[in-house]
Amino acid sequence: MEGTDVSTGKDTSYTNDHTYYGNGCPNGWNSNPPYYGGSTVSCETRLVETADNEYQKNGTYYHFQAASVGSGAAINTDNTNSPDTFCPLGWQMPYSGTDGDYYDQSRSWKYLLESYNIINNVAGFTKLQSFPLSFIPSGSYDFFAGVLYHQETNGLFTSLTVKNLQSRYRLNFYSSGIRYNEINSKLNGYTVRCSLILATLKSNHNSKLAENNKVF
Repeated sequence: MEGTDVSTGKDTSYTNDHTYYGNGCPNGWNSNPPYYGGSTVSCETRLVETADNEYQKNGTYYHFQAASVGSGAAINTDNTNSPDTFCPLGWQMPYSGTDGDYYDQSRSWKYLLESYNIINNVAGFTKLQSFPLSFIPSGSYDFFAGVLYHQETNGLFTSLTVKNLQSRYRLNFYSSGIRYNEINSKLNGYTVRCSLILATLKSNHNSKLAENNKVF
């Protein structure tokens, strides 16, 4: 609810699992310590408007260790993918990064944006927030400082791809820029968006995964 103290949720450990569920805040980043513009209390609402004048909730913000179901914090090799994610069975977080086997393949942020001809400008920002993708500027929660940022201004979505021990790649979109392989701390919590994989069960109950280029 509005006015709830969110600073009590801070934790500087990369290895702990954390989520934040509640109202976001539109506060933007600035140069003033200790919170650099972020809010230590929750703001008015969880609802964010799409470009089609529909409303969605900002979702749950996932610490990277939580988003990767405990599999991502210890990875320290650039362009390495976490072996597991919080997504439901048959779904996964998108790939990202700058190299490797998957960064530009189906189910990557790069492939998704190029498939919908979403380019790095104001028109692309609007298109990303329109049907059928309907992304929202969902904002974030910084678990290091215990503060909320960017609801209604920045869409911050994690990938399953690691940069190093402290950082992973993310999608960041705002009115004048779309970055699908931006680097940011594993301690920041973002909304998770999953891409669909069809799970076909064999008679021995093992699952074989086949690609399908849908997202939600």
